[in-house]
Amino acid sequence: MKRVNTRFEAEEGRRNIDVLFRASEKDEQVEVLMTRVADPLSGLLTVRDESDAVLTLPEERIVTISVDNKKLRIVADDGIYWLKMPMHDAETMLNPSWFLRISRYEIVNLRKVRQFDFSISGTLRIDLEDGTETWASRRFIPAIKKRLQGKE
Repeated sequence: MKRVNTRFEAEEGRRNIDVLFRASEKDEQVEVLMTRVADPLSGLLTVRDESDAVLTLPEERIVTISVDNKKLRIVADDGIYWLKMPMHDAETMLNPSWFLRISRYEIVNLRKVRQFDFSISGTLRIDLEDGTETWASRRFIPAIKKRLQGKE
């Protein structure tokens, strides 16, 4: 993670706030910062942990979201969290370039995917960075292929 330097300059009569990001390239860290500055609440889900404490979870820590007994089970880098809302509502809150719906009951964070395995005819296995694997629903495979080929 690169170091972030901040500086404020007052300009009399200015009505808007202009923010300029300078870096060697527009990488993931820059994208997250730009999104957070433009909309401070974007990329954060209000969830409950296993002790039922309420906290906000940044979407970059999310690995998968799945339906479990009428709640959403969120597997993150540091644990499991719960959210009580329909899958579709949660999906609309997430960054669409980061997250991919793989079935009626599961969403994966593309940035946490190690590999897509289409080698078994008609199926799609998804290997995640944390060592787990999940399977896409056959019905979703054509849309997933389009998305991965950049046609959607």
